Amino acid sequence: MSTIEGFRPGENTMPRLLGNSEIGADFLRDESRMEGRAEFACFPSSSAEAASALSFASGKNLKVTISGGRTGIAGGAVPDGGLLISLTRMQKIGQVTEQPDGTATVICESGVLLSELQNILLQRKCKYFFPPDPTETSATVGGMIACNASGAHTFKYGPTRKYVKSITAILSNGEIVKLSRGQKANPDGSFTVRLSDGSTCESRIPNFPQPATKNAAGYYSGTDMDLIDLLIGSEGTLALISEAELVLVTRPEFEFNAMFFLPNESSSLSLTRKLREDRGIEVTAIEYFDPAAVEMLRQRRLSMGQASAVPPCLPEDKACAGIYIDVTCTKEGAASAALKLKEIAGDLGAASPLAIWAGFDKDERERLRKFRHALPETVNTLISERRKTYPGMTKLGTDMAVPDEFLEEIMNFYRKELDAQNLEYVIFGHIGNNHLHVNILPRNPDEYLLGKKLYMKFAETVIRMKGSVSAEHGVGKLKKNFLAMMLGEDGLEQMRAVKRAFDPDFRLGTGTLF
Repeated sequence: MSTIEGFRPGENTMPRLLGNSEIGADFLRDESRMEGRAEFACFPSSSAEAASALSFASGKNLKVTISGGRTGIAGGAVPDGGLLISLTRMQKIGQVTEQPDGTATVICESGVLLSELQNILLQRKCKYFFPPDPTETSATVGGMIACNASGAHTFKYGPTRKYVKSITAILSNGEIVKLSRGQKANPDGSFTVRLSDGSTCESRIPNFPQPATKNAAGYYSGTDMDLIDLLIGSEGTLALISEAELVLVTRPEFEFNAMFFLPNESSSLSLTRKLREDRGIEVTAIEYFDPAAVEMLRQRRLSMGQASAVPPCLPEDKACAGIYIDVTCTKEGAASAALKLKEIAGDLGAASPLAIWAGFDKDERERLRKFRHALPETVNTLISERRKTYPGMTKLGTDMAVPDEFLEEIMNFYRKELDAQNLEYVIFGHIGNNHLHVNILPRNPDEYLLGKKLYMKFAETVIRMKGSVSAEHGVGKLKKNFLAMMLGEDGLEQMRAVKRAFDPDFRLGTGTLF
């Protein structure tokens, strides 16, 4: 069970190779806004074609970058020379197979869009769905696995890792390996990669501790772990994931969402605690909007009106903060669940909600969903305007999470440091998992440099709290220094040892993680 066997595909079909001048500019960047370069690019439409492309790159000693939906914001899909392999043409979705445990599985190629998978399941009138929900529904299945993607509903359902039953992956030399749940390392942590020519490479699973919170930073580690977990979250540095068997769960009978506008941040944190402690309601997401975020949305409404996706009912109090909640239940239980929510919020006493906005039908739920996504759109628009004056400037958005006991402490730390420097910022995100996005909004290059220094200070503090420097977006090419801080040289060397077993020449994902 501790040996990963490689084999050569039966057919050897090389996809059409594009030269540098033929590669579209969109394929040389992702949402990180980094710009890359590649000597060649190809678009395989099967595992066999992808294996041929990697075999070609191996023979030419080319670096390889694997690209999916390019929705990542850490630069992992941005090529650093060599061969770019885009998996956008690998879009087959198999039939759903029901399992004895009440779940179901479906086999998908890695280029399948999340939105397409969910739509196909609905069109087939399938009673199952795929729970991971990154904000970008144009993310691909392969990219989600490579980055262990999560999202707002991770509060209930967990990240992508939990829903991957098996994968087909292709090593840097073009050999195919298959990994399934239950395939483990030896008791001492060792495992072997054996290639079709009989050569072997031995390594060990990493033993550095995982943060006690959401985490998408570095290779997975731990005792008695499945070997498949080494590839999930490896960000395209160990193998090309060409196909996966995904676990589906039963679709909720009914869902509704609600937005609580509270007098201040303290009452929002209290409501979050109460929601986490009261398991009488199936809360799937708890999202936060700090007072500056609510004010930004209020201004968006004033400038854009109804097109803003912001309702006119936002409280005028500048200290007002918001908590967004998604709930699943039976149709009959919706009314009692809503009343229970109102009671929980009402128990805050003097800090009870200033206003509540709830959505029970499809249209109102969609309006609430659009409202939730209006904030990052507004932030990006603001930064785009400032970039016209200072082209090299970007927003500085954190992706850090801490264990439950540090929520109030990390929030106070963020505010103390940001306010001391008089920086403009908003704080929002997945507060149910103590995973808050601090978006620093620099107004000039000096503030940009100051914000980057603060970001480093935030990372140091989160690491001291045993948290993660990247809870959902991955490390990519932009956050390698934070990964080094979090794992130390010994942790990085453990990762390098794993990479040597899968990719001895270190050609996959050059510049990512290491």
